[in-house]
Amino acid sequence: MKLTETPASAAVPYDAKAVEVRRHLLGDDVFEAMQRDMTALDAEWQAYTTNQLFGRTWARGILSHQQLSLINLAMLAGLGRMEEFELHLRIAVTRTQVPLVQLREVILHIGMYCGIPIARECFVIARRLLAELNVDLSGIDELA
Repeated sequence: MKLTETPASAAVPYDAKAVEVRRHLLGDDVFEAMQRDMTALDAEWQAYTTNQLFGRTWARGILSHQQLSLINLAMLAGLGRMEEFELHLRIAVTRTQVPLVQLREVILHIGMYCGIPIARECFVIARRLLAELNVDLSGIDELA
């Protein structure tokens, strides 16, 4: 079943803009894998999350994708959902292109509101991910 096909049990068809935004944010590889792995069990979930999460938040245009990325990072850290934090950090760096100085600032803010251990873990994830992506950090303070 393709993400653009409406599951038989879905109350509404997929919103085309929501599908477009989801593909853009997740990237082609993740999007294609999600479609490939989808079954009758989770097809309704995929329709729901695509239409609601991507169509009713990310595609609305009221907050920028960069702002939504920063909000997601803060909420996920606060919940201690570090695997999801890493996924959204990757999206922030590669897709929504949040400036590095803002990513650093949100992690500092996370430390104040969520606790130093959570912020430390966020920085560990960020260092690992940025190294994996070969991100140059040399001018980060010039952006502040």
